[in-house]
Amino acid sequence: MKIQNLGQAMGIEIPLIVPVVLIIYMIAILAIGLWSARKVKNSEDWFVGGRSMGPWITALAHGSSSLGGGMYIAGPQYGWEAGASALWAAPGDVFGPLLNFGILARRMRRYTEKAKTLTISEFFGHRYYSRGVRNFSVVILVIAMLISLVVEYMAMGVLVSAVTGWSFVVSLIFGCAVILIYTGAGGYLAVAYTDFAQSILMVLGMLILIPVCIASVGGLEGMNAGLYAINEGLPTLWGEDYYLKGAPLLIAGMALVYFIGYMGQPHLILKTVAIKDEKSIRLVPMIGAVFGFLLAFGVYTLGCVGRVVYPDISMLPGGNAEYVLPMLALTKLPSFLAGLLLAGACSAVMSTASGLLLVIGSAIGNDLYRNSVSGKKASEEQVMKVTRMSTYLLGIVSVAMCFIPIFQLGVYQLTWIAWSVLSPAFIPCIVGGLYWKRGTKEGAYAAMISGSLVGAFWYYLLQERTNIHTFFAALVIAIIAYIVVSLRTQKPPKEIEDYISYAGAYEDTEQDTSVKSGIVMDSGQLALVLAGR
Repeated sequence: MKIQNLGQAMGIEIPLIVPVVLIIYMIAILAIGLWSARKVKNSEDWFVGGRSMGPWITALAHGSSSLGGGMYIAGPQYGWEAGASALWAAPGDVFGPLLNFGILARRMRRYTEKAKTLTISEFFGHRYYSRGVRNFSVVILVIAMLISLVVEYMAMGVLVSAVTGWSFVVSLIFGCAVILIYTGAGGYLAVAYTDFAQSILMVLGMLILIPVCIASVGGLEGMNAGLYAINEGLPTLWGEDYYLKGAPLLIAGMALVYFIGYMGQPHLILKTVAIKDEKSIRLVPMIGAVFGFLLAFGVYTLGCVGRVVYPDISMLPGGNAEYVLPMLALTKLPSFLAGLLLAGACSAVMSTASGLLLVIGSAIGNDLYRNSVSGKKASEEQVMKVTRMSTYLLGIVSVAMCFIPIFQLGVYQLTWIAWSVLSPAFIPCIVGGLYWKRGTKEGAYAAMISGSLVGAFWYYLLQERTNIHTFFAALVIAIIAYIVVSLRTQKPPKEIEDYISYAGAYEDTEQDTSVKSGIVMDSGQLALVLAGR
């Protein structure tokens, strides 16, 4: 028995085994997520997994959360459009984990544990001694995370519709329902355990598909020859018609959006908070870098192969390059392996989407409700109820956003915009907050406002005119704003400086009385500092 879906657009038939593998996989992931929910005893378990995650789970969860629909769908799409020049973005997914766990992880882990903060926004509120900074960061975070969720949901709709023959709308809603159920139930524990399982399938699927597809076009030499026949710039790092020549700041943005952008993504930084101890951090960067190397370079190469196989956009379903990976899998692999690969692609989407939902729910339940609305009088049960309801509600809102025209730019374009809004706004505040004692709450406001606004509008208004990438422009402006405004405003309280010193210490001697006084501050002295701010 066979079902037809893409066959109507491409003249191919998809064996029933392909959607069966996908559906079984999604049911299995849902079961893992619901099983994990049984281990959630309190809000710390839901928000950061009880700070008990080991290095392998942390590294693979970090990798799978970062390489979602923006990689499996948008990566091949961008490779199809840009050719070999898409590889400018690949090193970022290799070095991003190295930066997160090599530069931020130990300090973030130490600071948040001693300050008893569970989320990135709560860290901002404590480090910048201001409720306003915390709440403002929640607003930016939720907006950017919702846009990122749109990316993942659209990718899910593409994948499930390609396999099952269901409409895009039905496919999107089905996939999102699975993600919402297990994320809301199990929180970080569900996300971490399902990410671990999904990352293994992601790697296995790509290790099968990449060599098969490259061989089908005559190897790398054949791929380059095919790209050259279409446009002589496609097999070069300068892109079609050599449009990147003479545009170094556009290239810089393409490379930095993932290279440095990891340090401004709350759903990835949260992994550094949840790891069980500082010793475990040492293993994570290399595991994450290898994971990123296998997938990042692979998906862009698949896009190049897809351009050779489908040189004209009309050859793809709906004239949409987002279908490059599903089409290659369905036409180049045996039925069962195609189902396995597409399940792996769905796993990448589910992993990232669940991580985003976790951050959104945590921001509303912990940062706004527990720390602001309820005046810290809410019970654990009330906090968890608000958190789960917020997760479900905002998850549904982001589904509705998928059908708003302004968000229908395409998966890859939306990915860059979402990262360009959030990362530049948060990177100065996170890195400066952990390394620079002079960073002030006014500087944090300046960085968040300038970084998010430039990231939101530069793409539409100035990127094409200036040949300066949105991410690069937003990050530079945000860093300058953070430094200049911090230097021109009153320095942070001494207690905050003690926290930063503690976070940067290699050994916790517990002998530094100044640090000890800082540790008490979150429940006592900090309340006085926060008053009226």
